[in-house]
Amino acid sequence: MARNYKFFFDKDGSPKARGPTSEKILMNFLETDVQGSDYVCRDLMSDLTAIEDEADDSREFIGNAHIVNLTLQGVALTLNVADDVVDDSTSETYVVPLKRFREVLEDWEAFILDDQMDDALSDEDYL
Repeated sequence: MARNYKFFFDKDGSPKARGPTSEKILMNFLETDVQGSDYVCRDLMSDLTAIEDEADDSREFIGNAHIVNLTLQGVALTLNVADDVVDDSTSETYVVPLKRFREVLEDWEAFILDDQMDDALSDEDYL
């Protein structure tokens, strides 16, 4: 797993991510935009591959709470809310290298898929 991250499910079964304070936006992105969807993970991985392979110059993902811009220079996450709702301290853009974003996204996908595998069979299905 990527450095200093803790992925877990809250009492309601929602996936949660905790990490360094400097990466709070990234953790919030996982919780609010990717959530428990391996489809979103795969789409983002496909976008990353297109950028890394230089098949495309940029890609954009607009989620529930963030706008994600992927370029060769990195991945930029910005809150996707009205300017009058957000103060200046939370409206900044967080930039992470492509490789780092991929690592975190892969770890998140493994985490959510592991839970889906756990739920696939009930205890009675095992002999």
